[in-house]
Amino acid sequence: MKKNLFAVVLVFALLIGLRAQGPPPQQQMKLEDVQKALCLVDKTQPAPEKYKAGLEAITAKETLAMLSYVSSDLLEGRDTASRGFDLAAEYAASLLKMWGVKPAGDMPAAMGGFRMGGARGQAPQAPRERSYFQEFAMKEVSDSETVITIEAARGGMVKTRSFKAGLDFGGGFGGFGGGAEGSVTAPVVFVGYGISEPSAGFDELKGLNLKGKIVLLLSDAPGRDNPQSPLQRTKELKDKYFPAAPQGDAMFMMMRGGPQRFNKVAEIAKLGPAAIVQVANAGKDSDIFNALSVVRKPSDDRPIINQPRKRLSLAGVAGGDMGMRGAAATTITREMANMLLEGTGQTIDELKAKIEKSFKPVSADLAGAKMTIATTSKTALVRCKNVLGVIEGSDPKLKDEYFVVGAHYDHLGRWEDYIFNGADDNGSGSVGVLNIAKAIAASPVKPKRSVVFALWTGEEKGLLGSRYYAQNPVYPIDKTVGYLNYDMISRPYDAEMLARAMQRYGVPGAEDLVKKVRAPWFVSVNLTDGTPFAAIAREMNQHIGLDLAFTFNAPGQGGGGSDHSSFAAVNVPYVYYMAAMTSDYHQPSDSVEKVSGELIAKISQHGFLTVYAFADK
Repeated sequence: MKKNLFAVVLVFALLIGLRAQGPPPQQQMKLEDVQKALCLVDKTQPAPEKYKAGLEAITAKETLAMLSYVSSDLLEGRDTASRGFDLAAEYAASLLKMWGVKPAGDMPAAMGGFRMGGARGQAPQAPRERSYFQEFAMKEVSDSETVITIEAARGGMVKTRSFKAGLDFGGGFGGFGGGAEGSVTAPVVFVGYGISEPSAGFDELKGLNLKGKIVLLLSDAPGRDNPQSPLQRTKELKDKYFPAAPQGDAMFMMMRGGPQRFNKVAEIAKLGPAAIVQVANAGKDSDIFNALSVVRKPSDDRPIINQPRKRLSLAGVAGGDMGMRGAAATTITREMANMLLEGTGQTIDELKAKIEKSFKPVSADLAGAKMTIATTSKTALVRCKNVLGVIEGSDPKLKDEYFVVGAHYDHLGRWEDYIFNGADDNGSGSVGVLNIAKAIAASPVKPKRSVVFALWTGEEKGLLGSRYYAQNPVYPIDKTVGYLNYDMISRPYDAEMLARAMQRYGVPGAEDLVKKVRAPWFVSVNLTDGTPFAAIAREMNQHIGLDLAFTFNAPGQGGGGSDHSSFAAVNVPYVYYMAAMTSDYHQPSDSVEKVSGELIAKISQHGFLTVYAFADK
């Protein structure tokens, strides 16, 4: 992760947001829950004959050979829409072709005929065949600047003042200053904490029309430390509004696909406001200014790179500018909030105190208050590509159904003299997809259903490649029966990391089971509940011997920042593998020398068996 000024401000805002609407704490497990979540194997069993050729095609040696090229300096970090990514794409396409995997990308454009010397007749053209690339356009936005102008009227007098992102408030996240050029001017409505919980007799949104307005709210929830709060009445309400902030691995897994938090801002966004601005419930304006003014010292491990931030979005695709941010609120200072509230004669802290004392809403439209949010930027069109291949199913009818195996191929690119090679993130997952393609191609009998292999672009920019495919599928989504996702499958857990991960399984009776988990082979697996994935993964693990930890998500819910979310959004069930997250995440130090080829190979073999079995049902 690039540790520049923007990142510092983003972390500050994230910490506020996590306290405001953090993830639900892990529910206290029972013994049967632990037994369902963990899949351990005492002794592996030989695989059935039909799988042997595929399993033998996946080796640690060849895995590392592929990854060494994919994460080499020559490819300059495989940034989206870069020469390095194109080189990586051509390399993957050449491997797929060598293994006999058919291209599944675009059909070439028909070429008009022209013949020198007259128009006697055309030479017959060769049949048109697909390429290995699905190409599409993205909008690139750079040099963004956001200004918020507040107009406040009181007693016949009107005050106007402008505030600049990065100077007066944290810009570049939360829906403003993220790159979308334009402006919005709207009246302001104050919604207190923005909580609508009728079951607790506390509804701050009741009777308000938020559509087209700018919503001002406080982060967190009222009565965090007050047992008399209506939001403290039940355990469910406490878990929803006052969860413990996630730490370490828990925070990362939440971001990458684990259980998702309740997000009051996302709920407010559904009501159609023009924008949402938030004031930190706890803290001071000085905290924001201190974060904005931080000057970090250079570090060999985490270089500071002063490069203008660029943002990509899908061009001509519904929701193309949403990226992976979703609904969020820009954090403003109390100084800004108090100017908006000037017409009420009260400050944000005075209104907060009223709510905390009475636990009754003080929400209201702010008479005479207007806010304008204006962003200017530079824009350009760039062309990007996904890599796609397919192996046709063996059943005459079921071959028209498809299972997709995918991983993001892009990383962070080259910044100044630093190359972010992305060996683990996500060269490892991409090589895992290639391993499965090679394994199925080597299998003498193919699964009944067709299998599509995809290396996505633009995941680091907001899941763009997989989102484009989900909305513009080569093969019908309603015929897509499942999706396997790999992201960061090369770094083993160490003892300390494993101990933290095992804390959630610390329930009476599970001690002996938990002690058997081995750090080098521990892998987290997120999957759609109510599907065959868990049963198949357990069965196939008898032949591989990984230590798997399942997290079950409701159908249609992906969550987190990886490409499984794009398929969950169109109701395709998924299974998603991930190994350890280390301090090399999003750093130039994420290099091939630190990965485990054996771990990638084992996860690839398990994925091969799971995909084959699912597609062969």
